[in-house]
Amino acid sequence: MRCLSILLSAVLGLGLAPAAGAWEKSRDVDYPATAQCPSENMCLLVSCPAPGKPSFEMLVMEHGKASGEPFFIAVDGRRFDFILPDYGANGLYRWTLQTAFADALTKGRTATVQFDLQGMAHQVSLRGSSAAIGQVLASCGAKGAATSGPAARLTGLSPETDCQTATSTGLVVDRTLSGGNLTAFRFKDQYGVDYVNVDPPRNSKALQAQLAQLITPGARLRVELHGCGAGASIVVLSSVEAIR
Repeated sequence: MRCLSILLSAVLGLGLAPAAGAWEKSRDVDYPATAQCPSENMCLLVSCPAPGKPSFEMLVMEHGKASGEPFFIAVDGRRFDFILPDYGANGLYRWTLQTAFADALTKGRTATVQFDLQGMAHQVSLRGSSAAIGQVLASCGAKGAATSGPAARLTGLSPETDCQTATSTGLVVDRTLSGGNLTAFRFKDQYGVDYVNVDPPRNSKALQAQLAQLITPGARLRVELHGCGAGASIVVLSSVEAIR
């Protein structure tokens, strides 16, 4: 356990704040960030790793989950669902900071990180979070406010005809970009994980910007899918709607 303490301090310089501690500025990452470390194995950060890119990041060990698996964080009982992405820089998990989650963190009293409903929950104090997170978001510049969300629903996204249609609700695992455009994503619902192609017939920059903002790892979505080809094995996105 002492090794974990040393690692967290060396990597992030965040200290080992108790659950009741206040959110404080992270001094040892090379971008604005505030953090709270409820235990020796976990630190939560709200950060701005690039101008206009407010993020939620987490360093966590011994959680027993693999990339692509779900977990949730409850703020004063309000649940926010996440999917574990691959580790990023400094061993951190990173997600786009969504407005609803940012508001909950700044206005709430306690957050609970839950990886397994049968396992131990990690309690995180939100004391001092409002001012600390506000400073980080302000440092992101005029475009640095938390993502308020794109259009609530996008339709007409499939160029295919004569395909089977299905609707589903689930979480985005990860996504694929090519030339700056979103071309596919992996989508996890109650039946498993599907690889969903994104090929809108009117592929404008404005539409791509909305898609990129809406379809992010960990986002909870309601989708309409076209199953085409032999056995409907080629899955194409037809419409997508954010679930708030």
